[in-house]
Amino acid sequence: MAKVIVHRRAANYLRKLTENEKKKVKMSLKSLGDDPLHYTGVKNMVGDWSGYSRIRIGNLRVIYWFDEFENTIYVDHIGPRGDVYK
Repeated sequence: MAKVIVHRRAANYLRKLTENEKKKVKMSLKSLGDDPLHYTGVKNMVGDWSGYSRIRIGNLRVIYWFDEFENTIYVDHIGPRGDVYK
């Protein structure tokens, strides 16, 4: 099981979500932490975001990177599809 660290800006956005959305995101992050290399729906990012991956939770996107040596997932951004990539 990997440790999940959520960046402050992602945590602030998470606090502003509805309870239902928070629950979905937290469950997805827990599942991601349980098996980060085989989580379904992960897309590796390209360009400026090279090295990052993203998962889709409804209309939200979670952008993270996985450090295999420390077995840690760093969640950098959580946001709606249109805004999170800017």
